[in-house]
Amino acid sequence: MSNSINIVRQFISTLMIAISNCSLYSKEHEVVEKSAEKIFSILNECLTDQIEVMVVQGDLIINKLPIKDAEFHEIKFVKCLMRKGISRIDFLKGITLLELKQFIIDFSETDKEIKTYPHIKTGVVDISLKKNIDIDFDIDTLAHFSEEQIEKLKENYYKLSPFKKLEITGLEEIVARFAVAFKREKNILKLLSPVKSFSDHTYVHSTNVAVLSLFQAESLGIKDQLLQDVGLAALLHDVGKLFISKEILDKKGRLDEREFAEITLHAAYGAAYLAKVDGITRLAPIVAFEHHRKYDGTGYPKFNMSEKRQHICSQIVTISDFFDAVRSYRPYKKSWETEEILAFMKKNASNDFNPFLVDIFAKMLLTATS
Repeated sequence: MSNSINIVRQFISTLMIAISNCSLYSKEHEVVEKSAEKIFSILNECLTDQIEVMVVQGDLIINKLPIKDAEFHEIKFVKCLMRKGISRIDFLKGITLLELKQFIIDFSETDKEIKTYPHIKTGVVDISLKKNIDIDFDIDTLAHFSEEQIEKLKENYYKLSPFKKLEITGLEEIVARFAVAFKREKNILKLLSPVKSFSDHTYVHSTNVAVLSLFQAESLGIKDQLLQDVGLAALLHDVGKLFISKEILDKKGRLDEREFAEITLHAAYGAAYLAKVDGITRLAPIVAFEHHRKYDGTGYPKFNMSEKRQHICSQIVTISDFFDAVRSYRPYKKSWETEEILAFMKKNASNDFNPFLVDIFAKMLLTATS
């Protein structure tokens, strides 16, 4: 690896230290000022024209060279970019110390979106077309994704297989984009995709549940990595259906007793499958196992711990799962209106759902859609 790449790697490590300092101290603190000056010095040493930093499928790429064996600060940098919904930053010649310091301050603030600066360009990389999209990219909802992007999202989701190792990077990118999308769209229901074909039901339902769960989690003040973990767990809540026969999953009508007994096994299958995946959030197998258990301890899977309440994340996903399921049209049932669903959920709170979460969900949903 060239010396210039090593300097850029040093720049990224120093940048992450400066961002951490900015979170700990006031923006005018001497430590923050000195950190910015040090980064500026390193940047000027390696900046001839521009430095191109990209994240593609979870891998860090600097000036079109992939970084192997990423170190702690580089891994942290990639995760920070994903939480911000960014996968590319270009540092251009002519950057000033004041501009760099403002970038550090903005990056350190969890709820603040990264804007475009005169000599720092941020945006996303379209992982299907391998092109850069400027910060003003119009990817606010799943419905607004390009056909190529929709296919890439589906490709990542449909890579799930009981016979293959689960690759979570592409799924984490889906969650990161959804997290950005619902911050930009006031009406959360516009982010939910309709089921256009019967074969796409599981995929579309899973993405909708992820969006609704992210919406709930942020309403409760959940942020950063935990928010990402909730979204990923929600996206994978039905992964156990990989182990259920296709005839049952694709049946266009109500299930008989035997078929229903088989499909209830998907919760335990999903939990067992996800528990073996290295590097995945521990919330994923918990949610997969519990998302059909009810707040009062009933539901399935049935086991001798009826007094044990669902994990709070499972309670969130259960609400999202039910809301999207009854809201979606299927050949054997009509879809429900939003007010009808919320009325049912409130009526059955304390039994089926956490009443506090239902109340918050209803209030936030009605506020967002009014």
